[in-house]
Amino acid sequence: MRPLPGVMVAALMLAATAAAAQEVGQVPVEPMVRVVLKFVKRGAGGGVRFDPASCPACRIVTDANWNADNARETVVAVSVPRMRSLELGFAGPAATIRRVILEGGDLPFRRAGARLVVALPPVPADAITAGEVATHIVEPGMVLRFEHADPARRAGDYAGGRFPAVERAAADTLEFAQREVVRELGLGAHVGRAGLGTIQIMGFDTNAPHDHRDSPPHIHMHLRWPDNIGTQIGHYYIGPDGLLSHNVVGVKGLEAPQRRFGRGEAFTTIGADGRPVYTHRITAEGWLDLGAADGPPCHIRPAGAGGFAGGAIVACPGQAPRRITVADDLARGLLTVDTNAIRETFRYDPDTGGLLPPTDVAPPGPSVFTGDG
Repeated sequence: MRPLPGVMVAALMLAATAAAAQEVGQVPVEPMVRVVLKFVKRGAGGGVRFDPASCPACRIVTDANWNADNARETVVAVSVPRMRSLELGFAGPAATIRRVILEGGDLPFRRAGARLVVALPPVPADAITAGEVATHIVEPGMVLRFEHADPARRAGDYAGGRFPAVERAAADTLEFAQREVVRELGLGAHVGRAGLGTIQIMGFDTNAPHDHRDSPPHIHMHLRWPDNIGTQIGHYYIGPDGLLSHNVVGVKGLEAPQRRFGRGEAFTTIGADGRPVYTHRITAEGWLDLGAADGPPCHIRPAGAGGFAGGAIVACPGQAPRRITVADDLARGLLTVDTNAIRETFRYDPDTGGLLPPTDVAPPGPSVFTGDG
């Protein structure tokens, strides 16, 4: 008689174990995932709270900053059984809730007396980003994440004291100033062609979503390596004067010590293949030089008083300087970016930050002659 294959033996052992557990009355352990739900309010008032009787197998997450309640919304984190269709109950002022959001999308819900019942679809993995409010602007080889710093949502390290309005406005400017350099020097197109990953331009959150304490104020521009195998991440810190002070670099996914770069010191981002891609240098004045690793940099300096909070001048070799100013209207969901006389308009969902159409040019039909073929 031939021995059974290893896979079959393992399957039989697993079935025997499950049967034995049932015989002695044991309950199989359900795999759990963590979900964050955002309950958007019609107006100010108290928030809803999870009713454990609606899902005895679920567990409320009590970690700091995973849950929030402010004038705009209530954020609730719950551990739920993986890949199960559930109806979760929530007690509180159900009539004041106008939306329930998971990740970036809406969930159906109904009111049952004083309770709110939310239909949760099967969730395969942790879904925790509903507390974020950011707009993602995607371009070839690059993603710009624009965080909407809302004083009504302030939490975590920004919950009290002076709100970092100057630093946040400076970050807004520097994000789009870096985008201008990426476009001008073709850095996004380069990393895309070379398969080096995606350039990530980001600022900082002031609402501590899923306990992300994004402080002190800073900006990023890092190259996310393919498959997220160990990305260098620089943190360019912004002072109350709206100028850059220093850069602290760590390597995500690798046990490597952080390194600090002060003013005047250059930091070069490398690709996963070890070759240099682009270089940042904070100047002695707190301004920023940025360029390809093998070429002259573009210079980014403040456009006026208040550091970068009032705008920036981007000067690239051989090109006329460009003035960048950024304005964010949270109430209207309206982000405008002025590059000299050109005004870009980005409309977004104020509850999630999600970019609203139009986001791209629809391609022509297959029979349309475009002159390129």
